[in-house]
Formats: sequence, structure tokens, C-alpha cells
Amino acid sequence: VRVEYYEYYIYQHTQVKKDGISEPLFIFGTTDTGKDIFACLAYGARFSFIFASVVALVNFIVGVAWGSISGYFGGALDLAMERFCEVLGAVPSMIVITLLKYHVGRFILEKALYQLVDVQSALILFIAFFATGWIGMAGRTRMQFYRFKNQEYVLAARTLGASDARIMFKHIFPNGIGTIVTSVALIIPSMIYS
Repeated sequence: VRVEYYEYYIYQHTQVKKDGISEPLFIFGTTDTGKDIFACLAYGARFSFIFASVVALVNFIVGVAWGSISGYFGGALDLAMERFCEVLGAVPSMIVITLLKYHVGRFILEKALYQLVDVQSALILFIAFFATGWIGMAGRTRMQFYRFKNQEYVLAARTLGASDARIMFKHIFPNGIGTIVTSVALIIPSMIYS
């Protein structure tokens, strides 16, 4: 059944709600069937903001953990972790999205886990953006840890017997969080754009 949204709107407000609204007001206009374009854009924007915020949060958690370990301990561990990040970061995101669309899409259709294509596409985009998105956050965190790990207050804490985890997350991380949080705020518009 094709719904004429314009007529339905008038019916809802004049017959059901009886709130005195006889003509609808559409800011951006309507489609050929009377569907509100502003409502459609708001629905799409809501999904984009939620998706970008979730990706940014997950990238923040993984990137901070990876970068703090790499930057604090340094040496061979840092070298190995950085080479892994460079190899993973060299793969273009479009290749990752295409491969995931092909393989994960086929797996989901075979297992019949999801009936909606939108859920499948959102899952594929989340995995693709997460697979390479945390690398930049890890690099920024690593640089902050390199910057602060030889400061006097860190040496004093180490001398007093503080554990590595305490030094990392009570002394170094709070001093470098300004740069890290700024980059998290910039991830959200880049995810929406992507």
C-alpha cells in the first residue's frame, strides 16, 4: 500500500490529535509521495553521529592501550609494534571494505544471522574503520609517552617504587591526554565524511 504522507499528516492532526494543525510545514520540502526530507536527513545524521562516536571510542581505547605500551617500554617491543602498525596502515581502507563486503557478506548470508542489509553494511564499515583507524591514535599516544616518560616526576615515581601501570596511567597519560582527546574529536567528522 502506498502511503500518501501529506494526507496522513492532515488526517492525524485534524481527526486524531485535533490540535488545530491543518497544513503541515516542511522545512526542506517533501518527496513525490509527501515524505519529509528533513526527517530523512535527521534520521541519517543520527546514524552517522552514533556510528562515528562508537568508532572513535573503540579506536581511542585500542589506540591508547597499544600506543602506551609501545611508547613506554620502547626498544625491540616498540620496533615490532611499529612495524605491525606500518604494515596494517599501508593497506588502503577501500581494499579492506571491499574484501570485508565480499567475505563477511557471504558468511552472513550463508549463516542467515542478519536479515537486513543495513546491519550488514554497518558491521562491515565498523570493522573496516576499526581495522586501520586506531593506528593514528596509537601513534599519537606513543609520541606523548616518549615525550613524558623521562620527565623528573616519572623518574621520582619510579624511584619510589611505583609500578609500570601506575606510572603509565597515573603520571604519563594525564599529561598527554589533551592531544589525544583533540584527535578523538577530529575522528568523528572524518568518519562521517568517509
